[in-house]
Amino acid sequence: MKHRFVLSSILLLLTASAARLDAASTVVAQDGDATIARDQSAGTWTLSAGAATLVLQIDSGRDFAVVQFVSASGVPWTIGAAADSTVRVRGQLLTFGARADGFALRSTSTTDTNGRLELAAAYDLAGTDLQFTRHYAIVSGSPTVEAWTTFASAAGFPIADLSTLQLTLPFGTIHWLNGLQGDNADVAASSPFTRQQQTLDVGSVVTLGAQGRASEQTVPWFAVDGATDEFYAALMWSGAWSLTITRQAAGLRMSIGLPSMTTTVVNSVDGAHVVFGAAPGGLPAASAALRSYVLGGIRQGRALQPLVTYNTWFAYGTEIDEGTLEAEMDREAALGVELFVVDAGWYEGAGASGAFDFDSGLGSWTADPARFPSGLRPLRDYAHNLGMQFGIWVEPERVNLSLIGSPGVEEAWLATAGGNYGSTDAGQICLSVPAAQQYLLDRLTNLIDTVQPDYLKWDNNMWVNCDRDGHGHGVTDGNFAHVTALYQLLATLRDKYPSLLIENVSGGGNRLDLGMVRYTDAAWMDDRTAPSVNVRRNIEGLSAIFPPAYLLSFVTDHDTEPLHDAPDLSLYFRSRMAGALGLCFRSDEFSDDDLAGISNEISIYKSMRDTQRAAAAALLTGQAQPTDPPAWDVLQENASGNAQALLCAYQSDTGTDTITVTPTGLIPDATYVVESVDTGPLGTATGAALMSGGIRLVQSPNSAAHVLLLRVQ
Repeated sequence: MKHRFVLSSILLLLTASAARLDAASTVVAQDGDATIARDQSAGTWTLSAGAATLVLQIDSGRDFAVVQFVSASGVPWTIGAAADSTVRVRGQLLTFGARADGFALRSTSTTDTNGRLELAAAYDLAGTDLQFTRHYAIVSGSPTVEAWTTFASAAGFPIADLSTLQLTLPFGTIHWLNGLQGDNADVAASSPFTRQQQTLDVGSVVTLGAQGRASEQTVPWFAVDGATDEFYAALMWSGAWSLTITRQAAGLRMSIGLPSMTTTVVNSVDGAHVVFGAAPGGLPAASAALRSYVLGGIRQGRALQPLVTYNTWFAYGTEIDEGTLEAEMDREAALGVELFVVDAGWYEGAGASGAFDFDSGLGSWTADPARFPSGLRPLRDYAHNLGMQFGIWVEPERVNLSLIGSPGVEEAWLATAGGNYGSTDAGQICLSVPAAQQYLLDRLTNLIDTVQPDYLKWDNNMWVNCDRDGHGHGVTDGNFAHVTALYQLLATLRDKYPSLLIENVSGGGNRLDLGMVRYTDAAWMDDRTAPSVNVRRNIEGLSAIFPPAYLLSFVTDHDTEPLHDAPDLSLYFRSRMAGALGLCFRSDEFSDDDLAGISNEISIYKSMRDTQRAAAAALLTGQAQPTDPPAWDVLQENASGNAQALLCAYQSDTGTDTITVTPTGLIPDATYVVESVDTGPLGTATGAALMSGGIRLVQSPNSAAHVLLLRVQ
């Protein structure tokens, strides 16, 4: 009892301290429940949103520090007042904002950009022309903070070992998510995007990260269980990164940022951004809180549009031409497809070594005149006349080596590591070379202006951490320079073509991170798009971080799951419907009955989309797996506000013919209508009753997939 009293006393003191800060503070910026306030006498700034509060010490007479981060439950999620980032200058590791390390506060400022409030604190570093600006951003309704540092130097100054966020957190079980784990079919099928967790003993360490692209090994995100809350953090970075969590006597010491490297600051450059927060409840509550910041803070209100998407790749490879695609468009439009995407192979030289050879001709940027005599614009017009949007595939960051020396393509632009290109067929264009970046921007804008597509599928099928001289980076920071330039290129396209939808694919899901969510509208998760249990595993894992509407996969005519006379067509489609629904098959190979069944499933998906478009997910069972799966796997998706929800349930064990699932996050005193997409209304119940008593699902003779819609009456 004595220990409980001491802990309660500490919490009361912290709460009282926060109250005093609020009473003495002046609100500087406000939008909805998001506020930035200053207490000049205390030398503190307070950012509040979603009922969470971050207090920062920013004052010329004091060291910079995170004083505390408190959740909506009143629980402090930081232990001790300390700086939250470090940087190495002239070989010395410096604590950001520490006066003893030479930092001096220059200025503070706030901005409000379409409801996204930002606080910036600029510091000079003695004996250098370096300026460091620490930024914090919030939006109304989400207990999430985005943080990053801008580094500036007029003369050009080397810095190293850029940490993005360092905090000491209370003890709790740590959660993280495997990455793609390789993009070839022979990789162990059970490992990609599988949820992981571990409880550390004192002195134990978890080290995660990537050496190339963000999600090659692990997705840059983690969460920590609290007694009443869930803490979460995600790095908004598409390249190499590092996370270390050490259990110390005081708590969990975490540091997330970029791997050890040295880069020279010329003018200004942003370090990696990070988002962190804490939400009352468990992991589903954290996912919902993060969803709110993704949509409002990262995407700045730009809605996700999960269109029914047809893609040509797995069905046709490079064996495409104008007549073939027009015939497929006719059939897909009749099925209810909304977006038709011409994948790799439309350019001159593609397919030289076979139907799936897309390296040949890569980088020519010219539609093959033999197969597309009038270019791609007529296909775009044809799709529009059928009521569909039109998309094309590009891979701007690579070029076939045979094209080196052709007009505008310089060998000196290619990335190398130890003098090697990393491939005998194609090379990676190092985007840190200004001429190369301008060349690609010119090619992209010319293509977009000529074809006027609605959708651009941006692929990336190889990666080299460039160490080549003459590229404006050093031996260790080629990865950092390339990703920084990639963001600049994507931001330019976003500004020039605000309505253009962009798909993020990187040989599958090698670049799945919240940094790409700022610029892209859908993400292809995995080239291993069948069998359907693989897709469910991917969605059920990745939806802890990403809104389900961002996660794209494809129904294919797979050997084990044929679409002609399909044993369970609904299962194959509904396994993809929990995310953005994609299709990839030759529809002329199917019977009228096959096509009628496909059309019906597409109609069902469209009926789910109002709920799914801005939903957050909660996994109610074990995660789907190809080996040793749970008897049923069930994913819930709640729309913003929780007035609508989806329950997507899949039966793997025919011997377990029923399951009772307990929804989460419903409005307790609201009455919900529960409806099956197959059999119609099932009844009504309050949110409280559904969350306590659950919903009993019974094995169906027709399909192993069940979809329920819950709507407030």
